[in-house]
Amino acid sequence: MRKANLALKLIRRSSFPLFVLILAALTLHFNRVYAQKDYIDLKDPKSKEIVLAKIGNTPITLGELVAFGKSSPAYYGFLQIPGGPDKLLKELVFERLLLLEGKDMKIPEPSGSNDALYLLRIKKELLPDLPPVTEKEAKEYYQKHLDEFSTPLLLRLSQIKVYFSENTRKAARSKIEKALEELKKGASFAEVAKRFSQEPISASRGGDIGFVPVSSLTPEEAKEQILKLKKGQISPILTIGNSFTIVKLTDRKEPIVDPFDKVKALVFDKAEQAKRKAQVEKLRQRLEKKWKVRYLENLS
Repeated sequence: MRKANLALKLIRRSSFPLFVLILAALTLHFNRVYAQKDYIDLKDPKSKEIVLAKIGNTPITLGELVAFGKSSPAYYGFLQIPGGPDKLLKELVFERLLLLEGKDMKIPEPSGSNDALYLLRIKKELLPDLPPVTEKEAKEYYQKHLDEFSTPLLLRLSQIKVYFSENTRKAARSKIEKALEELKKGASFAEVAKRFSQEPISASRGGDIGFVPVSSLTPEEAKEQILKLKKGQISPILTIGNSFTIVKLTDRKEPIVDPFDKVKALVFDKAEQAKRKAQVEKLRQRLEKKWKVRYLENLS
């Protein structure tokens, strides 16, 4: 089943909290009927019935995911970043799987139907304490994740940005192509940016947006193109959000790596977290296989 990026058409006087609107605006994979639409109206009761995943024959719907997102402040962040709702869905599925596994293993349930306490009891049973991280493991982690212990790679970029909507996409593409044509003919980037770019702050500075950490560049396709640039080079036309963008690399600051001894405590902490994360992921995969979990793209 094809994936769809569906943007919420905001409805005035909506009674839904902001983070619920954000949830619908981010990337989710929906069934074929809704994938043909260009927005999801959360005021439509049918939206809550969209099936996102199944555990065996039991469906998990958008309505359940929204309720799960509202259940704890710890989950709000998932609703504010691209890909967040998909991660939240995996957490909801994992929670359901833990409860199923706990009952299947006949792990005693606490009095008062306290799911949160029961989940802790199940996790303690299924995720035993790990042995301490050794010096060798810490050093191996450090070598494999040097970017976590260094200043970020910083790129100084300039941009020409032309925004589009569904109705103006063709005209916006034509405009950015004219800008690219002028650049290829030798026009200065700053001059072209001032005349063509629709992002007012950078346009007033000839397109300059200053130094940007590589980790902040999205989407991944655009990041890959930008990382290929050498100083003074311009990118092809990139689609970034609702804009066509041309980027020029004007300078870069290479990362500075902290020596192991200086960040030793942090390395041990991160290595331990990675070890625990791997343990949890292994359990997740085992339970998904046992209880026959299917996400939307695998649904018929």
